[in-house]
Amino acid sequence: MICWGELNSCAIFIDQVTSDRCDCLRDKCIRDYAPEKRIMVRRYHLNHVIDHAHGQLETQLMELDSILSIRTIPHDIQYDAQNKQAMDRMAQRLIELGFDVELVDVAAKEEGKPAHYMIFADYFSTPAKNVMLIYGHIDVLPVPESDPWLYPPFTLTQKNEKLYGRGLTNSKGPLMCWIQAIDAWMTQTNDLPVNIKFIIDGNSNVSLRLLRDVFEKRKNFFQPVDLLVSSTNLWIAENVPMLTTCHSGYVEFELEVQSQPPPKEAKDKCPPPQCECGLQRDPMSDLCLLLNTLTDTKQGILVKGLHRHLLPVTQQDWDIFCQVELGIQEYKRRTGATTLPHEQSHPEFLKHRWCMPSLTLHSVKCPHKVSTQNFRIPKQVSARFSVKLVPNQSFRYVKFAVKDHLDQHYNRLKCKNPTYLRVLDQLAPSKQPRNATFNVAAIRAYKSTYNVTAAIPDTVNVCMPIINELRRNCMKHTQVVGLPFCSMHMLPHQVNESCSIEEYQRNIELFATYLYEIAHVPAECKCTDIPDFCFTKGKATETDFIRTLEPRDNNTHVLYEIGEMEIDRTANVDSVLPNVKQILLGKDTSAQSLV
Repeated sequence: MICWGELNSCAIFIDQVTSDRCDCLRDKCIRDYAPEKRIMVRRYHLNHVIDHAHGQLETQLMELDSILSIRTIPHDIQYDAQNKQAMDRMAQRLIELGFDVELVDVAAKEEGKPAHYMIFADYFSTPAKNVMLIYGHIDVLPVPESDPWLYPPFTLTQKNEKLYGRGLTNSKGPLMCWIQAIDAWMTQTNDLPVNIKFIIDGNSNVSLRLLRDVFEKRKNFFQPVDLLVSSTNLWIAENVPMLTTCHSGYVEFELEVQSQPPPKEAKDKCPPPQCECGLQRDPMSDLCLLLNTLTDTKQGILVKGLHRHLLPVTQQDWDIFCQVELGIQEYKRRTGATTLPHEQSHPEFLKHRWCMPSLTLHSVKCPHKVSTQNFRIPKQVSARFSVKLVPNQSFRYVKFAVKDHLDQHYNRLKCKNPTYLRVLDQLAPSKQPRNATFNVAAIRAYKSTYNVTAAIPDTVNVCMPIINELRRNCMKHTQVVGLPFCSMHMLPHQVNESCSIEEYQRNIELFATYLYEIAHVPAECKCTDIPDFCFTKGKATETDFIRTLEPRDNNTHVLYEIGEMEIDRTANVDSVLPNVKQILLGKDTSAQSLV
């Protein structure tokens, strides 16, 4: 075998039986280096980055204003051009920072509907660094004329050291903070301390089944991700940011009821469907009766056993609940509810909102009208509902509990129509320990930037469908962290969305510091999941220790005319040429004598 090396210039004959490579190829993997040698940034790098970021305030606000001024309203066809303009601008900004960018146009399924755009961006420095995926969206809701905005919502307004604008806190502002923190690192070090990927969504309310096809085609994009990051509004108190490290799972069900055809011999004797002389119920009536047995406005979920296998709320979580400034009356005003379950106690209300499973009805469908009779009494109806799972709940038990509950009430209500329960989709909940590496890195970042201690609960989990879909495509050990960006009093798309200038600058510093802290978590080898990942070439040139073993100089002239592919196509001559044993001892004829 001839080894051509990484520069196709080695041309050294090697014995393929004992070795498949020569000295010009790299033999070492990330795991062969001590953890402290995998850290490539120092504190003085971060100091220069923060100083540079603080000196660019005017430029940063101008860049933020250019994004806020674009009306990225996804559900209106008249804003389709502006949606595309905003995505093009974000893509161009990432290209300027050295990212490899793919702008995906998910065509509208119905004519007259706007398209859905997504950005997949990747900056790969070296396999010796962790890989972080940042998710954000740029779509906003329209502003009705009745909304009492103090200032124009689609213009960044500075007033009394505060910033106002639609999308400032969710999620254009957080995205721009990440981009400006990355710009500061690139300006000062000409590289990034971690490998970063972006997914920027142009419509955060689109069907996840539509996105599933897009993600399925880009499995390689998700494979190496170590950390998935999103932004939240969970500054639960003035000096208490709460990190979200537990994410709920779900089981999605479909309940279908079909009409039971009457016996052939009783067709002529059967009374018309409109009368009430003992005729069986139609499918819609049975479906409504069964759905009513699942939940109740006062008691909540009625499925017995659905609250089993839950993690108990720890004392630390009760202490966090007591610090939360969001009151029950404020939550009622937001939602328009007059009464809430478990509103007798503020901590108890938060426990059931954040730590307990729930059941949600999504839709009820019946076939299109084909006749007047079918329109009045459909022969087949179905409903979709889902159960939110919290850590330690299992798919198998939840499916058994729901099926057993419906079976019992099907008999109690004397339903006769054939009924089917199907599982459409499922995803296990995720829970990470408080001392997980990237959680500790986030705690250090908040301590360094704000001089506060971030709270990490044990059982509080958030339900973010898009994050669930993203972590489904990542590796099993991928950590998910939600970084608080603003106060929980600041709701997404609320009137007079605002934050202070100091808060905006501090978030840029926070994100830059978090990149530094992640860089101090030694990267692990991924070659088990991704073959030869440790030898993947990236954009780093000076700080990549994996490239310390460079190929030898191009100083050989042996077989330089023959290409590598041509040698691979040559015939195998091992059977033609005699080996040393045959030359010295002669040809072995023992096999022929046995015939």
